[in-house]
Amino acid sequence: MRRTTLLVGLITLLLLMLGGCAASNNPNNVSIGHIRGNLTPELVGTTETRYDIDNNMAIVGNIQMRQASDDLGRIFLFDQASTLSPYPIVPTGRDP
Repeated sequence: MRRTTLLVGLITLLLLMLGGCAASNNPNNVSIGHIRGNLTPELVGTTETRYDIDNNMAIVGNIQMRQASDDLGRIFLFDQASTLSPYPIVPTGRDP
């Protein structure tokens, strides 16, 4: 009798534990406490989601790498032909 009571108690406890986990992982939980706990679940920053932040970082990183290439061309004076030559220089990279 004691063993049966213990077994029934353990099974009840297990079912309560599983029921509690299922209720907390419910994506359709629309209780007021759940809503008040996180009013903007999709936002990471003030106005942006994680995808917006990742996209912005990718775009800015791409632009900065291209600008760094342009800056190196200016540093090493490859952005325009030398004006020291006595001969006319034909532009090679721009519209004539």
